[in-house]
Amino acid sequence: MTAESEDINNRTTFIDLLNKYSRLDQIKHFTVRTEEIELASVGDGNLNDVIRVKNASKSVILKSAPPYIKCLGPEYPLDPCRGQTEYEALRIFSDLAPGCVPQPYFYDKESKTMCMEDLTTYTDFRKQLIDGVCSLEAVKKLARGIGKVHNQSHLAKVGEQSFSQLKQKFPDTELVSLTEQYIFTKPFDKSDSTNRLSEDISSSLPQLYDNPRVLEAADVMKNIFLTKKECLLHGDLHTGSVMVDGGNSKMIDLEFAYMGPPAFDIGVLLANYIFSYYGHMSIPEDNDRHRKFAQKMIEACKLTVSSYLKEMTSSVGTLQQYQDNLLSEMAGFAGCELIRRVVGAAPVADLHSAFSRQDALGAGTRLLLGKDNIQSVDKLTVIALMLIH
Repeated sequence: MTAESEDINNRTTFIDLLNKYSRLDQIKHFTVRTEEIELASVGDGNLNDVIRVKNASKSVILKSAPPYIKCLGPEYPLDPCRGQTEYEALRIFSDLAPGCVPQPYFYDKESKTMCMEDLTTYTDFRKQLIDGVCSLEAVKKLARGIGKVHNQSHLAKVGEQSFSQLKQKFPDTELVSLTEQYIFTKPFDKSDSTNRLSEDISSSLPQLYDNPRVLEAADVMKNIFLTKKECLLHGDLHTGSVMVDGGNSKMIDLEFAYMGPPAFDIGVLLANYIFSYYGHMSIPEDNDRHRKFAQKMIEACKLTVSSYLKEMTSSVGTLQQYQDNLLSEMAGFAGCELIRRVVGAAPVADLHSAFSRQDALGAGTRLLLGKDNIQSVDKLTVIALMLIH
């Protein structure tokens, strides 16, 4: 545990923080009978300390940001103000699409600590998918939620003045630079020391590193990621950044929020359903059950795009042309996410075998090569998964 989390576990420090915000209805329950308060570290976050605060009647989550990357240590500094970015993003997401994120309660600048709703009945979406559990209603709600946020914060919707204010509130931060490096740059550099070019995928690597067209396409997507400012993004919308409870879903971990291309959020999300597809297709035991669940992941991809486009109706130019280009960019971003999770520094548990990793790498390269000809989710899944159309 870091020095920051040790400090927050100091009861005196913690009670002082609660008292500071005791005027809030969500906090006042904790300012009486403080001896009953329980503190526990939760989650396995790479960046921050997450602590559950609980008494007999209520619980909340405290999230504090140390001045470095938590999983790497103090020798990897990182701006601790990322917690304020996440708090502001939660407020806006909650306003534009009520219920799509945990309710934020306060952000304390002095301690770099945010307090928010505790999703006590929710579980990690990625873990559910690995276990072969998925509610398509939760998939739909997730897509509609991010669609509403993208639509309601879009340049075409809010106008230049309000959009400029959003850009000031959500500038390109160190975390945006981390995303650029670890999704679009390092995985496509064969010599980068952070990559995991294991022997079990070595036969698949030439399709990535020996094909200039793939590398050029990844560079195009990096440029779009960095320069296309259209709406407020989650910025890290993989299935580990989603909590689900039956048919309900909520996005978490919004510290990567920034103004960018809407296709990035959806492309990353689609890639994560494709991970689940290949993960289940490669399990030999109880094969019929896993194949049926893999087919459900194709449904999830299609439902995500159709539900998203019902909400995301803002456009630059004609709506049809804009949406065609949006699908093409989704394919490109999904391709980059698929590749980086196989060869890059941040693997996913869905890909549990050499076969699933090889398949995901192949899907990523096909999407990057074919992105300019993809204007529908049907074609995206056909190319990614090599389906018979």
